[in-house]
Amino acid sequence: MINKINLLINISLFPFQNLSFLGQKKIFAALGYIEEKSEVGKADRQKAQNELRIEIQNEVLRKARPKSMDEINLLMQKFYPMLCSDDEAERSGFRFKDSKNPLAIEKKLYLHYFHILEEFGDALISYRDGDVVFKYWKNDVNQDKKWRFIDFMDQYKGQDKVRFFHAISRFIPLDLIIMLHFIKNGLRNPIQLHEFYQHVNLADAALDDILRRGVAENHIHASAAFNFSILWQTVMNGRIEAGYLQKFLPNHLATSKHNVESYILTARLLRLVMTIYLNEQVYRNHSETCQVEAVVDQHLPFFVWLKNSFEQQDNQTLELLWSLIRDRSCEFAKSEELLSAIERVRIAYIDIGDPEPSDFIFSIFKNHGGIKTYGENIFLHLVISYKQLIQQLPSFDEYFEQFFRTFFIYVSIKNEFYQQVTQPTVMHGLDFFRGYFDRATDGIAKNRDYYKTMLRTLFQNGYLKKVELRISIKNKLQTNKQTLYEILSSYREVLQEDYKVEDDPQVEFPMLGIVYHLIKQPDNSNKDLWQYDQERDHTLKRALHFGDLQEQYIKQVQHLQELRRVIPMATNFIVGLDAASLENNTPVQVFAPVFEEARDSKYDALRIVDPQGNILPRQSLFFTFHAGEDFRHLISGLRRIDEVIRYCKLHAGDRIGHGIALGVDIPEWVRYNPLVIIPRGEYLDNLLWIWGVYSHTASLQTETLVYLERTIDRIAAELFGEVVSAGDLRIPVLYNVYERRFKRRTEEVMKLQQDREDKGDPEDYERTMKLQDKLYAAYHQEATLLKMEKPIYVMTDEIEQIMMSDMQKYLIHKVSVSGIVIEVNPSSNEAIGEIDSVFGNQLFKLQSAGNSALENVLVNVNSDDPMVFNTNVSNELVYMYYGMLQQGMGREAALDWIEKLRKAGMDTSFIRGARSRKQYLHILDMTINALETYASPL
Repeated sequence: MINKINLLINISLFPFQNLSFLGQKKIFAALGYIEEKSEVGKADRQKAQNELRIEIQNEVLRKARPKSMDEINLLMQKFYPMLCSDDEAERSGFRFKDSKNPLAIEKKLYLHYFHILEEFGDALISYRDGDVVFKYWKNDVNQDKKWRFIDFMDQYKGQDKVRFFHAISRFIPLDLIIMLHFIKNGLRNPIQLHEFYQHVNLADAALDDILRRGVAENHIHASAAFNFSILWQTVMNGRIEAGYLQKFLPNHLATSKHNVESYILTARLLRLVMTIYLNEQVYRNHSETCQVEAVVDQHLPFFVWLKNSFEQQDNQTLELLWSLIRDRSCEFAKSEELLSAIERVRIAYIDIGDPEPSDFIFSIFKNHGGIKTYGENIFLHLVISYKQLIQQLPSFDEYFEQFFRTFFIYVSIKNEFYQQVTQPTVMHGLDFFRGYFDRATDGIAKNRDYYKTMLRTLFQNGYLKKVELRISIKNKLQTNKQTLYEILSSYREVLQEDYKVEDDPQVEFPMLGIVYHLIKQPDNSNKDLWQYDQERDHTLKRALHFGDLQEQYIKQVQHLQELRRVIPMATNFIVGLDAASLENNTPVQVFAPVFEEARDSKYDALRIVDPQGNILPRQSLFFTFHAGEDFRHLISGLRRIDEVIRYCKLHAGDRIGHGIALGVDIPEWVRYNPLVIIPRGEYLDNLLWIWGVYSHTASLQTETLVYLERTIDRIAAELFGEVVSAGDLRIPVLYNVYERRFKRRTEEVMKLQQDREDKGDPEDYERTMKLQDKLYAAYHQEATLLKMEKPIYVMTDEIEQIMMSDMQKYLIHKVSVSGIVIEVNPSSNEAIGEIDSVFGNQLFKLQSAGNSALENVLVNVNSDDPMVFNTNVSNELVYMYYGMLQQGMGREAALDWIEKLRKAGMDTSFIRGARSRKQYLHILDMTINALETYASPL
């Protein structure tokens, strides 16, 4: 189903989904019209049609999985019949008969695009209780509506429509579709945009009632807690991080060969010029509402206005615009030329107030400043209102063609950028996701309003009651203190300005917690543990594999605990510790001593005393860990989850981030992964872990044991054959070394160094070393590390599949009885992990209506990175709701289950305590004051 949906979306939106067809020149050529000649011959038209068809096919094959070329061609006939043949163009009114009036054809083409988008809006958008909501019910196609393009919706049930919504919302911004729906349904007064930002509520009325009881967001990375509208507003107003667009690295789906900065600056210029035109010409007499008399016979065509406005005062800008719009060059000017043009236009036309608004739209349309929405929504609402007013008036054909040619260039640029920062489901893996994350998060300028904007973006979800923000720990204590101060101060300002807590201290507002995460990083294999000198810290880098990084993590944790010790009130907001980023970068073994340090009782206490002498309980630090999310082999993902629980001292109430490996359908995974390429050392760790699990169970089959032991013997001999003799490589010894590697590296090596010194003769010591010491030392020697990193092939044969199944069952049971919570992130898990769709989430393996034994696995549902996946925690819960319905569960039972998940999210949050809102605000104020006065060392 999802492949068909992706294919349909790609083809239906191809003319303006990216920069491939910028300016529509290739499309006009296929229609038999080029501006220089007005009309071309039949042979040239057919050639252009063939070239266009090939380019469309190539575009589609990069982003979708069609069954055949015939399927692409049929969908083209459905959505764009006039581009398939002369006869179809003739029948649909797209053949040029009168070369004196070519503009009507261009207008007709743009109206065709708008018609497709309007039908999508009709199928997907509705309103309820003042919210924009998802039209989850089945469409009554061509009964009360005459739809030309999306009659397929007649076949879509609720769950299928959710799939479609999920797919299209990851493909283009929905704001244009929503504004088209607004205007089509008569919502022309911009006040209708008040308190609408980007969110479309997916919940039906019954589910909405449940979610209003409150949801918790327990897994969200602070730098990705914004949304695309915030990022677009930032780049359109030039408030981006220095150098962001110059270092912006598009992914393989990018269609433009141009410099990213050039096309983004072009969009800025076009948006600016179009907004000024709308203000000066279109709405100058009726700025609050859009009336027909405001535009008829009272404004200039767009190109005439450009010429009159810029020819004398700013001919450079006019030439830039002419080249792109009038002449259809499809070439972007140089960045420095565009920046200069933007600045000249701003100085000439915008009265910048003090303070300057977040979007220049509000500086131009000042009467809309009181509307709580994004400037982009105001802009699109004005544009579509203008379209609605003139589209039926033949005397305005020229106006329509000129303005909306410009508008669709702008839309194409915006959609291209959207697809670079919102991740589709075209490739799994955190390394692929990382590019989207960096592109999405590096652009927001980290100025004084950074955290306020981030929090306001999150709080647009009116259901939200608790939110944990994940931020990284820095190496300097002062930096961590300053960041915490900025977050809490911004939070306090938002509560004062938006929730008016000074007037009503008991008003409901979201509670905030901070989870600090350690960033997983790789290390090189150039190691020699005998070079380690405990008196010289810098020798760690060359001596121990991950030794230097482990010590860095421990120091960061000590900084974190120092903050909690010196400012006891901060324990109410510093609530958790995490390890995140690329899972294959850093073994869990590196983190075991780090989390052990964090949980040391020396850092904790039972009570704290506030500055006023009140005695309060001290909140403990909870743990979470990204594991089982991104793995080369399913057993690797399962092993890491178990290692975290066992060696990182996770207790009941602590959490595993993602845990996708727990819910993977093993036969399906094996079908797609019959042969896995994996580092040899990782494969040995997998086998030793399995052996360790089996050693505590009586259910091991003889055939599996023989296979496991023979494979361990073979891999170990390949790795350690030059270190010890093959006969000495006994599995219990190898397993003991595997467990030893979870201890603090410096302490283990110091013991070896002391034994070496006591021996006196280094050569004699190495010759008489204990077998376990020899093997441990090999893990910090370049020769062995290179062998460990060498990729090998592993067949996922029948016995491997049996072991996978046994380990998954073992781990699910262990998680269930231990009280460890699994953080489920449906959209993220689909895009990154081994999940085939948002409805195939691991939740349905961990909690199944037909398997009561699994009901004790605790989960909470979250959004992970809203900017990258265009979602929020409420919609993620809704996706699970529709997934339950698709699994065959009744609606009442599904609602009960969502209530259970909602409550679990609130109950398993690290934000704890039953304080009143007044007490909470008092603690917040005291914490901020303490952070202001606390002078920590650099």
